[in-house]
Amino acid sequence: MVMVDRAELLRLLSHVRFPASKDEIIEQARELGAGPEHLARLEHLPADVYVEADTVLQAIPHPAP
Repeated sequence: MVMVDRAELLRLLSHVRFPASKDEIIEQARELGAGPEHLARLEHLPADVYVEADTVLQAIPHPAP
């Protein structure tokens, strides 16, 4: 699996309209042209409503080394 750089994910999330639920974030990311590796990381978000990109990044589980 390709490791997604958190900075790349942050750049993508900076265009998402918040507050947004997990599903809304994924849908907006898809509309913004997110690649499959970004969408796969976002799929691991806990179901919640997020108020900013930083809280999304904090909620994404870190992959095992």
